[in-house]
Amino acid sequence: MKANRFFEKILYNWPVKVCCLIVAIALYLFHQASLTEKRSFVIPLTVVEEGAVQHTGDFTSNVTVVVRANTEQISSVHSNQLTAYINLNNIAKNGEYNLPVKVKVDDELMGFDPFEIKVKPEYIKIKAETKDLKFIPLEASVIGEPEHGYEVSEITIEPAYVEVTGPESIIENTSKIYLDKVDATGLTQKQTFETQYKSVNKLLSIKETGPFQVTLMVEPRSMIRTINDIDVTVLSLNDKLYLKEDILPVWVTLEGSMPVLEDYIPGRRFVTADFSSISEPGEYDIQLNYNIPSYFYLDEYSDDIVHVTVMEHLPDEQENNEGAGAVE
Repeated sequence: MKANRFFEKILYNWPVKVCCLIVAIALYLFHQASLTEKRSFVIPLTVVEEGAVQHTGDFTSNVTVVVRANTEQISSVHSNQLTAYINLNNIAKNGEYNLPVKVKVDDELMGFDPFEIKVKPEYIKIKAETKDLKFIPLEASVIGEPEHGYEVSEITIEPAYVEVTGPESIIENTSKIYLDKVDATGLTQKQTFETQYKSVNKLLSIKETGPFQVTLMVEPRSMIRTINDIDVTVLSLNDKLYLKEDILPVWVTLEGSMPVLEDYIPGRRFVTADFSSISEPGEYDIQLNYNIPSYFYLDEYSDDIVHVTVMEHLPDEQENNEGAGAVE
């Protein structure tokens, strides 16, 4: 009997009672909502890729994180306490994946009650590719020119290679890692520079952090020069003799370093003709002697032997030593 009366009381005028319950729940929820606030943060999206694959291509770099917390506590929530990320560590094959965006919060926020987090977008489509490792040579970027007459003859880099990891397709098509520029302007000798590598692809990871040493070997530039109209100096011609005609000037082609050879002027004894063995008038073939400095190489010359006519002074003539070139 008592049970029947209890259910009768509950069911009596039940529509009104249900409405009252709904209103009460709504008032409670409204009251709870009035005690909380929402804040939105736009934060960078990071990719965790410590496994066998690495992301390639473009993807959304920022996400929006909506935080709901107690009105008094919401003001102490800051963007640097939130970290949004997607995780590739469990992926082992190439492909395109739709991965959930996860949010990590600082421990101090975990004690907030209530505390809710929503992220937009919830999923990110991303391409993943197998990682590869390769030792790739470094390449120096040299600008400027050494001092006039000099050139960079050799470039050495220490270390010469670096260990690079990244997506397989990018590693396969990367043949060099370029360093920041070094300036050779005005150099006349060996010079060593310290420099860093140029980060041209953020998907590549270089193990060595630098700095790297770039040594420029600077040496004089080699040149070939032809010098014309060089006088022949006559040596040891007997005082009673003279040359009927002047010995014509000669030319030579020399090879040597540009800083020295470019402005070189031959001296008086650069080309000589020795007459010490001639004691009588007549016609002779005289050997020419080219006195080349040790730092030059004689490439070509106009004459090896000259044909001359030697005359004798008459007794009543004054001594005359003028001949072809200077007479010594």
